[in-house]
Parts: sequence; structure tokens; C-alpha cells
Amino acid sequence: MKSKSALRLCFSLFLCFTFLIGADSFLPDILTLYPEWFGLLFDAAAMVLPIGLLYLLMPKKEHFRPKFKAENFTAEKVFFTLCIGASVTCARFFLDYLVYRIQRADTFSLRFAILEIPFGNAVSVFAILGAILIPALFESIYLRGYIQTFLSEYISTRPVLIVMSCITAMLYGSLPQLPGALLYAFFLSWLTFTFASFWYSVIAQSVSIALYLFLGWVLKEFTIYGILRTLPALSLLFALFFLYMALRTAERLSLRQAFKKLHYLQHSDYSLSKFAANAASIAFLFVFIAKALIGIL
Repeated sequence: MKSKSALRLCFSLFLCFTFLIGADSFLPDILTLYPEWFGLLFDAAAMVLPIGLLYLLMPKKEHFRPKFKAENFTAEKVFFTLCIGASVTCARFFLDYLVYRIQRADTFSLRFAILEIPFGNAVSVFAILGAILIPALFESIYLRGYIQTFLSEYISTRPVLIVMSCITAMLYGSLPQLPGALLYAFFLSWLTFTFASFWYSVIAQSVSIALYLFLGWVLKEFTIYGILRTLPALSLLFALFFLYMALRTAERLSLRQAFKKLHYLQHSDYSLSKFAANAASIAFLFVFIAKALIGIL
């Protein structure tokens, strides 16, 4: 990886994070009956603008194209992805609950998208569908379609999985969200590597968002009845159930050789150091620390 390529890639992440911080700060002040649509618009823009930056600053000699086509799209692969998405989401909910109990926070809130999207008083079915599909699509296109594909050209597979997990979790900009987001992001990146397409992460993320919206509604409506005492244990049981279903499906896929063998490509650590040590990467890390730890921004 060239120094300019690493700088351009990290600068796009820095732009994405700062745009998310800015949108998160003034979204509550927007006086409208439909704040969820503004939130979804800003979430999509925070992913699309860095993609435009990547193309705008791309050298003529560098040819980079994300894999938009999914090869051998089968019902069993989709079912496996749905089960993985549901299992990881339930486990993520349990981790979020543990952090909430350790912190002894006053409220337990769930964040289904990278940008916290508020809902107005009049929520329609279209708004709920938009909240499920729009973040899943645009976040997967940018993070798994562009960033992960670009990194995998120069950095070994295992470091890419770790780096992508950290990047996605850091974009949430909150320490309480970090443990669950790390687990969640790891499996989204792993699905993208395993099936060689980011569309499977779109499916898994859509399932995750739908479950988080449902869990958020349950908490809002039934917290006064003590639902929080039993819901984490139920989420852990459902995580194990969906994991079992995923493993059963994976067994059938393996027998049919439907899994694309996950080759752990080895590259020089030089590219990883170029990515981690450039000025834009350091600025991104500094802004994350300022937002998550110090609470300046």
C-alpha cells in the first residue's frame, strides 16, 4: 500500500466520523414531525461522501472496484446469514446489557445504526422499513464494500478482520457500545470474506437492525413491568438457538462445498503500518478518544 493510498483511505474514515459527530450533535434540534428521515439521510450521506472522496482522489494508475455481485446466491446461504445475524444480535444485546449494569447507568438504550436516529411521534411503516434497509445498505457499501475490499488487497486477512472490527466499533463513538459493536462488526466482515460479497453483510445487518428496533420497542413499552429482568437471559438463549441453526446449516453447506474457502492471505506488515501510522489515521484515533473518553466533542 502506498502512503498516499493509506492517507486517502484514512482521511475518508476521518471525514465519515466527523460528519457523524456533527449530524449527531444537531439532529435533536431539528424541528420536524419526521426526524427519522433526516437521521437516515445523514447516515447515508456520511457513507456516500467518503466514497466520493475515494474516487475523487484516486490516482489514474490505481484501479479499485468493490465486488458488487454476489456469486451463487442460494437460499441456504441466506438462511445461514439470517441465523448468524440473529445470533450475533442477541449476543450483542446481552453484552450491551452487561455494560449497562457495570456502569450502573440510569437508562438502557439501544443504537441500531452508527448514527443515532431519533423517531418522531408519527412513525410509519415506511419509516421503519427505511430504518432497517438504509443504514444496512449504505454502511455495508462503504465499510465492507470499499474499505474492507481495499484493505484486503494489501493487508493479510486476519489483521483486516481485526482492523475492520475496530473501525466499525469506533464509528459508534461510544465506549458502552464498543464491546457489542466489536463482536457485531467482526461477524459482518467475516461474512463478507466468506461469501466474497458485501450483500451478505447487508442481510445480516438488516436482521440485526430489525431485532434491535423490536427490542427497543419492548424496552420502551414493558420496562415498567420488569421485562429487563428476563430479557437479557432470553436473548442469550436465542443467541445459542440461532447459533445452533447456523451450525446445522453450515454443515449442509460444507458437505455441498457451497462455502468459499476462506484463504488467509499473507501480505507484508508494511502496508498495515502505513495504514495505521499516517496523519489521517492518527487524527481519526484522536477524534475518537476525544468523543468517547473525554467527551469534548
